[in-house]
Amino acid sequence: MTAPQRALQPTEYVAADDGAAAARLGGGVRSWRALPGPGRSGYTSRMPRILAPAEFRTQPWKNGGGVTHEIVRWPDSEASEASAASAAYDVRVSLAEDRAPGPFSRFPGYRRWSFLAAGAPISLTVGDVVHELVAVGDHLEVGGDVAIACALPAGPTRLLNILVREGVSVRVGHGPSPLAVRFVFALAAMPWLPEGHAAVFDPPEHATLERHAVWLA
Repeated sequence: MTAPQRALQPTEYVAADDGAAAARLGGGVRSWRALPGPGRSGYTSRMPRILAPAEFRTQPWKNGGGVTHEIVRWPDSEASEASAASAAYDVRVSLAEDRAPGPFSRFPGYRRWSFLAAGAPISLTVGDVVHELVAVGDHLEVGGDVAIACALPAGPTRLLNILVREGVSVRVGHGPSPLAVRFVFALAAMPWLPEGHAAVFDPPEHATLERHAVWLA
């Protein structure tokens, strides 16, 4: 068993946006432990669209093993919930309910980030390596086609999952962002965004984010 690597704050992860980036990322697995950092408070310069949990779209897992609550996808689908679950997209952010041990769905052609979004830990087995996500914000980055199996040592929990199609230029980060952001999810409450809520900026905006913010730029 190997412990996840620790990342400095803020952290930033680049999805494959060209051939060189794709070669650099490859199919490797990366995992991070969230580190406590100095809290920062503040407000965005413009009002984003705030998405409450009641607005998330509940869908079955691709493999039928559970349910997830889709927060956003780009491009968005106007189809029914059943057909939207299998519709093509470039970017998708969802909050998965992990209620029982077992395999995760696989997403060939995508890069996956999974952030622990609840207090109960989760163990993710990738090949012969077990990655322990124990604190909110701990996360794993892996190719979407890589097999992952989970164990729940303290019972059900939640993961915030981000999928980015290979070749799409998107930056995924955790903590304060030096970039204008398009999407933010609050793993813990911030002065302008309640815990478990999301914010969408169109066009992207610079926002004051704290250490438990997950963002896309």
